[in-house]
Order: sequence, then structure tokens, then C-alpha cells
Amino acid sequence: MINAKQAMDTCTNLPAQRLLAGFLSGGHLKEHLVTQRLEYKRRKDAMNTALQENFGDIARWTDPEGGFFLWVTLENGVDTGELFEIALAEGVAFIPGPAFSPSGRFTDALRLCFASTPPDRIHEGIARLRRAADKLVP
Repeated sequence: MINAKQAMDTCTNLPAQRLLAGFLSGGHLKEHLVTQRLEYKRRKDAMNTALQENFGDIARWTDPEGGFFLWVTLENGVDTGELFEIALAEGVAFIPGPAFSPSGRFTDALRLCFASTPPDRIHEGIARLRRAADKLVP
């Protein structure tokens, strides 16, 4: 383990390690996981709602039981590779579907992360993504 750790980094943050060790040995992990799961569900639900409001007419998406991402498939002919640049200009990012295929499939799909963004920003981001998608409708 020591060799593996040293291969990964040489500048360990000792105060942070002590804080984490105290947190874990103090029995706080279980309660922390409960609050995190509730928050991630709240964010996932916010993304589902925002997608329904903004993309219900042109897309379908997953509702995962775990993880931090939703897979969205556009049904309006938009190529998500082209959409990516326009979405960035609107201030929103995603991973285009072809990044998940060695052969470049899934040009009509994208992956969205809900874990790192609070619900109010999720709603704004999805609205911006729709504005970007509307600029590419064939």
C-alpha cells in the first residue's frame, strides 16, 4: 500500500488525513451518507423535472437508480457534437454521446451530471441547453 500511495503522489495533506480519520473513527460516515443520498436524489429529481419542462417534446432520458449522470437521447436530429460548442457559448457543458462509443455512435445522445450542481442551477442549465438545441433544429 505504501508503494502504491507513493506512486500516486508525494505530497500528502496530513491535516486532511487526520480530519478524515477522526470523522471515520467518530462514527459520522453513516449519517453523512444519508444526507448525501438525499441531496443527490434532490438534484436528480430537479434534473428530471427540468428535462421534462424543457425537453419533454424532443428527448427521452434515463432515471438512474444510482450514479451521478442522466443519459439523454435527442429525437429532433440534433448532433450533440455540434450542440456542444453552442451549449458552451450558452454557459452549459455536457459529454457528447460519441465519447462513450469506440465507433462514434450515439451522435444524438449526451450525458448530463446532476451531482455537482444545486437544483436552481440545474434548472437554469437545462433551459440554456434547450436554447442551444433550438439553434440547431434541422
